[in-house]
Amino acid sequence: MTIGEMIGQGFHYARTCRSLWLFGFFVGIASSGGSNGGAGASNGGADDGAGLTGLPFALSITDFPPVVLAIVGVLVLMALAAILLHYISEGALIDGIVRARQGERTTMGEGFRAGWKHWGVLLRIALLYFAAVIGSLVLLAAPCVIALRAFGAIGGVALGIPALVIAVPWLITLHLVQAFAARIAVLENRRALDAIHKARLFLHGRIRHGLKLIVATLVGTIGLALVSIAVILPVVLLLVLLVRVMHILPVVVLGCLVLLPIGFVLIAMLGTFRSSIWTIGYVTEVEA
Repeated sequence: MTIGEMIGQGFHYARTCRSLWLFGFFVGIASSGGSNGGAGASNGGADDGAGLTGLPFALSITDFPPVVLAIVGVLVLMALAAILLHYISEGALIDGIVRARQGERTTMGEGFRAGWKHWGVLLRIALLYFAAVIGSLVLLAAPCVIALRAFGAIGGVALGIPALVIAVPWLITLHLVQAFAARIAVLENRRALDAIHKARLFLHGRIRHGLKLIVATLVGTIGLALVSIAVILPVVLLLVLLVRVMHILPVVVLGCLVLLPIGFVLIAMLGTFRSSIWTIGYVTEVEA
């Protein structure tokens, strides 16, 4: 398949598989912005098991008002729910796009069941991918830092350039393995390590195909972003004009009623499109 054909099919499923839009929305949110994998906190020596020492003062959990603790607890639960929904949606999209290619129609309930079945393995693949990326960056950066301290800027640059040359193709390869492993895990019901192993074998001799999928995803995303601007900008300009002749509260309400559904559809199509590209790319190679 050419890059144009991949983009065309991706947009076809993004436009027609409306029962997958809710899942596409949760995937699209992560696709349209960066997300932190999670932050850990270490207790640097506690007084009586509750205080933080080594600071001009000690803190314990009882020093915070109950409302602050409640807000933090709610935010943590929301973050966990968002992670769960993201990987449920990933599995639902992969399964739903394959069903659509076979002429079947996936309901939202069927999509949720498929996503729930596979969210755990998708999360494990993502964690292994994250660990591999961090480990690779540390291994590549460590010699550069040592050379920089020992020999100055010349030593850092002398090792930094080769490290960059190695890092770029290696990180791209890791990304391709992760993307294909997710499809293999869902479509072939495999465990995380088994799916990653098969993805490595699948990728052998298909690096060019993987690069085409990356380009198709990037070009399609840019195209959808331009369409989004073309759709949203006139609405925003109209709302700005209405502010001059109306009270701001009705304009804000009207803006929400108009822009929120548009934003939902565009983000849902983005997530569905990006997932479709990789699913189509894997399935067509397997069927060839």
